[in-house]
Amino acid sequence: MIRLHMPAERLAGLRWAVSPVGELAAALVAVAEAPAPTPALRRIRHLLSSDRVPTLAAVARGYTAYLPELLTPAPGASRPSVEDQLHAVATTPTRTVGTQFTAFLAGGRARGDRCPWLRDGQLGRAEERVRPRIEIGESELRERLARELHWLWSKAMAPQWAETTAHFEGCVERHGAVVAREGLGAALAALHSTLRWQDGTLQVASAYDGEVGGTHPLTLIPTLFLDRVGLHAPLRRGQAQLAVPMGTAPHPGPRIAPVLGATRLAILHSLAEPRTTTALAALHHLAPATVSPHLSRLLAADLVHRTRTGRHVHYHHTARARAFLRPSPESGPGPV
Repeated sequence: MIRLHMPAERLAGLRWAVSPVGELAAALVAVAEAPAPTPALRRIRHLLSSDRVPTLAAVARGYTAYLPELLTPAPGASRPSVEDQLHAVATTPTRTVGTQFTAFLAGGRARGDRCPWLRDGQLGRAEERVRPRIEIGESELRERLARELHWLWSKAMAPQWAETTAHFEGCVERHGAVVAREGLGAALAALHSTLRWQDGTLQVASAYDGEVGGTHPLTLIPTLFLDRVGLHAPLRRGQAQLAVPMGTAPHPGPRIAPVLGATRLAILHSLAEPRTTTALAALHHLAPATVSPHLSRLLAADLVHRTRTGRHVHYHHTARARAFLRPSPESGPGPV
């Protein structure tokens, strides 16, 4: 378990931000980790196999437990532009580039100092096959990474980034509502099934064991690609980030979205198969007490029905809901 200490100073600086380049980094990690890739990850994997992004492909192949922090630039605003973040990558001080990629390639103490919770098995050297693409001059490496990130962005994410951002903002708004009703500690714990709030710490269930102390702020970064919580530069002042999975972005029916609201629409989309209140709460990172009123409204509108099996009540959307959710002719394809 990794324990993030959350003193008053850190809580006061806690904020959400969307990170375009951070989402690219999440995709690289997910490609390295996913045993059964989603269609979106298969698309990323296909792009990485081209000859346009050999350095990023080497990073994905060489990733084990540590990703160089320059690939997750700290968002300076809640919605930084991809251009600003790519500029940050391209202008990373050369000494910093060298230090981070030494940790990535050589492992050992260089990596352990940056991620003290890693065990010996995560401190080994990167595979020899990835080294030639990375062992180049620091200036050339940072500029090449920025160029390749830009190309991957243009092919994989730019076309649907507006939809992705809207989905993220809806998730953030729902989190804000949970904070208002249940308090910040409970709301943080509700973000993901691996998170728990206890005794002033945010605990992340993990195979690793360690502490993240300090009072420097922490930025919450929503991600579609990761299915687990990720820590980016948690020990670095001004750079510490917690990547929070937000599930798959829904493909909303334009006619009904403004009426239902983002949370209710997301719940309705997920009821294509029967689910309990508890399952819905876990899926959408909400408290069961938050989900129940939404289900009551959907029941009253004849958009869901419920069935009881033993002690469990399952909800499933109705034919009326399916008609509403069917994309209108003018709506384009959803995200890849």
